[in-house]
Amino acid sequence: MKRNFILMIALVIAFAAGMVINQPLTALVAQAEPTSTPAPTSTYVYPDTPNELPAANLVFERVPGPDVLTLQAITAGATTDAEAMAMVVAYYHDNHDRLQMLWREDNEARLAGIFTMYVVHISTIYGETTYPSTFLEYLQQPRAHCGTYSVAQGHIAAALGLTWKMYELTSGWHGWIEILIDGQWEMFDATTNQWISRSALDLLLDVPREYRSFYTPLLDASRPDARLHLSEGYNMELFRVMLPGLGLFYNPPGEPFESELPYLWDATLPL
Repeated sequence: MKRNFILMIALVIAFAAGMVINQPLTALVAQAEPTSTPAPTSTYVYPDTPNELPAANLVFERVPGPDVLTLQAITAGATTDAEAMAMVVAYYHDNHDRLQMLWREDNEARLAGIFTMYVVHISTIYGETTYPSTFLEYLQQPRAHCGTYSVAQGHIAAALGLTWKMYELTSGWHGWIEILIDGQWEMFDATTNQWISRSALDLLLDVPREYRSFYTPLLDASRPDARLHLSEGYNMELFRVMLPGLGLFYNPPGEPFESELPYLWDATLPL
C-alpha cells in the first residue's frame, strides 16, 4: 500500500510537469509577470515651485520642545547689537537652573555651550540666505544656514565667556562651532542642534565619541515650514543622522580649517 501511494505521488508530479512543459512560452511569461506595477517608493517629490513644501513621508520625532524662547522673542525691543546680546545673556542666567534640569547637564561650560547651539537652532529655520552685517540684521532674516548660524552662535558664546572657535570645510560644505570644555574641544552644531564630545579633527581620526540630539523643528510634525529647504535641494534631516558618524561612515568633501567669518560683525571679537 505504501508503494502504491508513492507511485501515485510520482504520477501527479509527472503530470503537472508535463502540463508546464507543454504550455507555450508566452503563457509561462504571462504567469511570471506581475499583475500590476508596484507604486514608486521615492521619499521626496521635488516641486517646480521654489519654497513649496514637497510631498514627503517623514519619520517625525516626538521630542518635547522647544525649551527656550527664540532669539527674536528674547531680544524684542533691542536697538543695538550690544543691547540684544545683553538680553540673551540675561535670559540664559535667569533660566540656568531650569535648563540644567531639562538638559541634565552639570558641566557649566557645556551647559552654556548647549544653550548657544540650541537657541540659535530653534530661532531661525534652515535655508538659503546671505551673510548679515550685524546681530540685529541676522535676527530679522527668515532663513539661516550653517555659516550664519555659526557666526551668531559664536558671538553668543563670546558674550557668555566661553572659549570657542569656528570651523569650515574647504569645500564650503559645512561650518560649525567648537567650544573648549575642560581642556577638550567639543562640537556644538547649531545647524542640526547636536552636541558631539570631540573636535571634528578628532572625529576624522575615527576616535570614539558621544553625542546628543536635541529638539529640532526639522522633525516636528507641526513645523512644515522648517522643511522648506527640501525643495531647494538640501536635506538637513539626513545630515542630522550622518553628522555623529563623521570620520566613520560620513566623510564630507573638503578639509576643516579655522574660519574668520565671525569677524564679519566685530573685528575685535575674542576667540
